[in-house]
Amino acid sequence: MSVSRTDVKVFSGSPPLHLPVFYVCVTTRRRRASEGEDVLARWSDGLLYLGNVKRVDSVKQCCLVRFEDNSEFWFRFLLLVLYLCCHFCSRSIVSPGYHPECHTPPIEPEVDPNSWICRQCVFAVATKRGGALKRGRFARLMQIMKVRLPYQLSSLDWDPQHLTNQQQCYCYCAGPGEWNLKMLQCGSCGQWFHEACTQCLTKPLLYGDRFYQFQCSVCTNGPETIQRLPMTWVDLAHLVLYHLSLCCKRKYFDFDHEIMSFANENWESLLLGTLSDTPRQDRCQNLLNALNSHKDRFVSGKEIKKKKCLFGLQVRAPPPLSSDQSPFIAEHNLLSSLQPHVTALPAESGGSGGP
Repeated sequence: MSVSRTDVKVFSGSPPLHLPVFYVCVTTRRRRASEGEDVLARWSDGLLYLGNVKRVDSVKQCCLVRFEDNSEFWFRFLLLVLYLCCHFCSRSIVSPGYHPECHTPPIEPEVDPNSWICRQCVFAVATKRGGALKRGRFARLMQIMKVRLPYQLSSLDWDPQHLTNQQQCYCYCAGPGEWNLKMLQCGSCGQWFHEACTQCLTKPLLYGDRFYQFQCSVCTNGPETIQRLPMTWVDLAHLVLYHLSLCCKRKYFDFDHEIMSFANENWESLLLGTLSDTPRQDRCQNLLNALNSHKDRFVSGKEIKKKKCLFGLQVRAPPPLSSDQSPFIAEHNLLSSLQPHVTALPAESGGSGGP
């Protein structure tokens, strides 16, 4: 199981005003997380990362977790009285367990206690960048568990554009997320789902890529469905610039060496439909025309007394869909990094990796 965090921006300093809740699996003796204990913390990309508990504040019910790069974050913890032990994570420092009716989905009475695996462990193993496992035991268990959410979707408080909720609760994993950072929105229920938790993708997502018609497993009561929406050359230019701006934390990019190079290197992964048949020698002129003819979206370097081969976005926001009510969805924090999650699990000692 990978626990590296190479793509996550590092936070430091004091904890945020509203600390995220995090669940620490404990024994039936109600033992809390203790200093020096290894835990797996779920981040807003839907993945788990290894950390070590450095301090426990019993009064505030939270603990300070340090990761491999020495970044530290505060998490709240919640004690649970647990009974049925997970076969997979019972080998770790703290043996977790669950009330049968408290697990999602509920644990059937006829389940074999020697082989049962909890939802947290299934997601810890099955989730990965580019999309969750599609084959094997953990993929099948994940599909079964995804049909039900571990929270009430109707209880979430959403913004007017249905991009974020106050509870910071998304996806099948109930973790935090940022809609523009590799997430898919279900066309039926409106909830957002991490790329890492979905099992329907054939290619990894780009930042800000919403050109998909997606239905979650809860709404289909089975496997997810997904269909690529048609894109224009303007959409492609916008998507590439937005993705590069978040990856490189810059506004302007050289057309030949960065924009065109990225598009050509990832041409098959972009799933461009009718555009995908465009010969390599024609792609350059089509993209250049899109950048030069849409001043409402793109700015050229020559307009700000820079090199004319440089291009950037007028507004750093994902490309709009035809169904959007406004041309652009503005971001309050365009380069905001991935936040620590609401859930932490004990990890086996001696593990490697970190954020």
